[in-house]
Amino acid sequence: MTSEGGYRQVEYDLQRLRVDLRGQLAMQRKNSLYSVLGMPADCSDAELAELIGGLRKSGQPLDAETRYAVETLGDAAAREQFDRRLMEQLKSRPATSARMDQAWEPAHAAQAGGGMKVLLIAIVLLGVGYLGLGYLKDKSERELRLKEAEIRSEEIRRKAEISDRVVDNQKVALEASIAAQERAAELRDRQLLEARMRDDKARLDSAYRQEQQAAQAEQYRQQMEQSRLVADARRRDQEAANQTRAIRQQAIQDAIARGNYNEAQRLRNQQY
Repeated sequence: MTSEGGYRQVEYDLQRLRVDLRGQLAMQRKNSLYSVLGMPADCSDAELAELIGGLRKSGQPLDAETRYAVETLGDAAAREQFDRRLMEQLKSRPATSARMDQAWEPAHAAQAGGGMKVLLIAIVLLGVGYLGLGYLKDKSERELRLKEAEIRSEEIRRKAEISDRVVDNQKVALEASIAAQERAAELRDRQLLEARMRDDKARLDSAYRQEQQAAQAEQYRQQMEQSRLVADARRRDQEAANQTRAIRQQAIQDAIARGNYNEAQRLRNQQY
């Protein structure tokens, strides 16, 4: 047998073990880690991985039993060890059919006399045992079907609960996302408003500086104009004074030329 064939045989044996394990759990009405997750014992690793992935993505806090079931059944090697150990525990319990056979065994069979009587008793006992075994088999099959129905119902309930938790978590995540988007929008609006206020302030400051510069330029112009007017007035006064002195000097010379020294002296002493 090739290594691939050996691997397939191991997988086949493991699947047979899990099918038998599911039947034993149903017959003995025993709960297990599979019951905690709401999954049958013969479910595939992929189905378990999908369920466990949904539980982990939901973000819902898990109780200790569920966490242990997830850690044990979510690991292939740990799951195989758990399945084999659980099957050994279930097989170690007394079988129902053996107890029923012991109950139907007659206490006086060893004391019966005569070959025919023994044969008749044996035939009767075999018939009764066959009927009893058939009854037990039918009963076991009915119990197995009922238990499987209960397991399926529990599985559906657990999956519904998980689905509800996933939906609730998605709703919470959606609400948180919407709230984050609203906060981001408010932040953007506030930043835009602050930017507009800064722009408005900058424009006002620029307009104020321009007005100040214009006022200073106008003031400087007025000062320059006033200085020019003062300079013009001084120049005109100086020209008038010069012209007056020239006229007085000419009048003095004319007085001297005429021999009128008193008039010349008077003109020299005259104040302007």
